[in-house]
Amino acid sequence: MNYPEFHIVDNQVVISLTGNLQGELAAKIRETILRYIADGYFHFKVDFSQVTDINATGLGMLVNVQKRARQNGGNIIINGLHGTVQTVFDRTRLSKAFAILPDNS
Repeated sequence: MNYPEFHIVDNQVVISLTGNLQGELAAKIRETILRYIADGYFHFKVDFSQVTDINATGLGMLVNVQKRARQNGGNIIINGLHGTVQTVFDRTRLSKAFAILPDNS
């Protein structure tokens, strides 16, 4: 996976992910998001349209940063779930724990 792109749009951090979300990369993404939270950004939109796989480390990172964002009145919105990644979210019931937009949003 290439390191994701982070952009700020209307006080929301937009994160574009590609490839596999797992392991050390998930930890680095978590640290970057926590820096944004420390800087006062609490609303995130994560684009999963180019993500091909996710493991427990990637899922745990998302849950962790969502908790931190919510503690500060923010949220994490996910869009572009598909295929295997969508199945993982459904099986772990995380598709109910996150705000998930349809593919075309």
